[in-house]
Amino acid sequence: MTKACHRLFQVNKTPLDTDLEQAFKSQIQAHYPNKIRELDDSSEWIKLWNAVHLIMLEYFQNHKSSYVRKIKDAIYIYLNLFSCKLDQFAGPEEVRNWKKSEKVIKARHDLWHKMDDDPDSPYTIESILQKVFIEEKLKNKDNIKFGVTVAWMFLDLTYDQIEILSSKVQERMNQWDSNPIIQDWLKGKELFEDDQDDQNNDSEVDQESGVKEIIN
Repeated sequence: MTKACHRLFQVNKTPLDTDLEQAFKSQIQAHYPNKIRELDDSSEWIKLWNAVHLIMLEYFQNHKSSYVRKIKDAIYIYLNLFSCKLDQFAGPEEVRNWKKSEKVIKARHDLWHKMDDDPDSPYTIESILQKVFIEEKLKNKDNIKFGVTVAWMFLDLTYDQIEILSSKVQERMNQWDSNPIIQDWLKGKELFEDDQDDQNNDSEVDQESGVKEIIN
């Protein structure tokens, strides 16, 4: 069941019940093909699925939540926020005050910049994703969008909930598919690579504002 949830999560962050059922069935079929045929022939599959449906749903939700926790932990590490870690039971006002603090404002800015002055240095957000997802998983564009969305929601001043709600994550992820900046990044270009050369210094793009426009 855990493997079925993991494989489904890589391609579908908000599965329907039918998706969960198919993932569970495919996992069993991969190891016990004859058993699946027996269950189908005797109509016992419906009984089995009804018995494990809620368990499978809980497994998937827990699997998804584990990635959210990993992203938050990576943010605390890479953006030096462990000394002011947000209380897990914080209410909206406390969340807003935390996000207005000097350290979190700086973290929100640093998230979209390189780790250091080395031209080959990765963006902080990239390092966070690499910490959370192994290389193979990062080849999945949906994982990248999920990771970036969760990271930004965690620091975003306009989001005042301690819990990163799945519905809000998916809502923001859905806005990315038509955005050229995100599409360029997913194709392997730099996150905020300028399309024009020799721009004036006073017209420099505000990276944080740009990301807000994309996600909000």
